[in-house]
Amino acid sequence: MSTSSKNLATSNRSSRRGSYNLSGIDFKKSGSPAIADKLTSDVFSDDFPPMDWADVGLLIPHEAIRRQMTAMAESVAALPDAATDDSDQTAWKATLFAEWYCDYFFDTVEEHHDAEEKIYFPWIKEKAAYPEKEFSKSHEELFATLTTIKEVCEKILNKKGKDCAEEIASLKDKVPTFNTDMRQHLKEEEQTIPAILRENFTQEEEGVIIEKILQAGGLSMTKVFLPAVVLAMQEWASKGFYDQFLESMPPPIKHLLFKYYLPDHMTFVIPMRDAPTLDEKPKLTKVGCCGISFCFPCIL
Repeated sequence: MSTSSKNLATSNRSSRRGSYNLSGIDFKKSGSPAIADKLTSDVFSDDFPPMDWADVGLLIPHEAIRRQMTAMAESVAALPDAATDDSDQTAWKATLFAEWYCDYFFDTVEEHHDAEEKIYFPWIKEKAAYPEKEFSKSHEELFATLTTIKEVCEKILNKKGKDCAEEIASLKDKVPTFNTDMRQHLKEEEQTIPAILRENFTQEEEGVIIEKILQAGGLSMTKVFLPAVVLAMQEWASKGFYDQFLESMPPPIKHLLFKYYLPDHMTFVIPMRDAPTLDEKPKLTKVGCCGISFCFPCIL
């Protein structure tokens, strides 16, 4: 078997293991896993910092999602809203943002929604009552708004960003509301779920279910979401926890992350997302490939 074929096989096995594993992380060794004043969460603070596996299991995806929502809200606010503005500049700003939303943000939040509804919450309900009725917005309501925004973005893409005053006005109306409602929902989960976990489950048990969630997402979701997770953690995670988190990754996943996924996120994904805030159309670039037809980063 060639070296590239071996790498592909190894990477596929790693995807079945998940992109990271929290079961073996020693929270006593790392101390508080977070720098509290760097968190976007409204639940934790210097006086009430996150302390263990029950807190960070939610914070890892939530911090990435909230930071994406902050950038999303800024981009939508920056979209030109003149009723008759059909300029080329307006077109690329709108189309690049719409492409980011459909191909990256929507897929990320949809996967997060499906993982909680189909895997995580049913697992919790095996041992504990889950207080769904206490939440201000259900997953169904949030996902309906998420889907509506995607439909608006698809219209922008179909029009190539031209004559999109109505669609842009719709984004300016719907995105801030979604941003507020989603943040409240994430806050309520962070207030409620950790205590349920500590009372009914162990760190190892939750590690197994997170592994199952990561396996369900596969390498495609690793490529889309793990870079955002790591960039967020570089801001909010303590050094001890961040180092252990990286050590928990299978080596092939870590190679793909730092060699391909993270650089591409910086030079391709983020410029798409932030396009409405830019003065000039960005040149989107990705890490060059070795050119071999069976190159495993390209296949993945």
